[in-house]
Amino acid sequence: MTKQKTDNISLLQEQNREVAKKLGTATLLMFTLPIIAFYIGLYYIFPNKEEPLMWSGGLAVFFTNIVIFGYVWSAFSEEDPVDENEQRLSGGDGDIAGPRVGAFKKRTD
Repeated sequence: MTKQKTDNISLLQEQNREVAKKLGTATLLMFTLPIIAFYIGLYYIFPNKEEPLMWSGGLAVFFTNIVIFGYVWSAFSEEDPVDENEQRLSGGDGDIAGPRVGAFKKRTD
């Protein structure tokens, strides 16, 4: 690969490696955990239930939701990089720079 082609692979860039690790981990867990939970539920937890497939499927869905929740939680807990220029333009209040309208507009009269 040439230098230009490797620059286009954004997940392999230095600043995105943490995101790539997180995405890879979530993908691996999303693929394996529900399947493992399904078969453990089918053969070990719910074999004597009237509908063991239904109970095991519910267990797999539960673990799928756990993986999704964990991924979303970790994504929202990341710190956002603050651009000094953007903060200066917005007045330092953490708001996105732009015209204030409606109730947020400052009166000049």
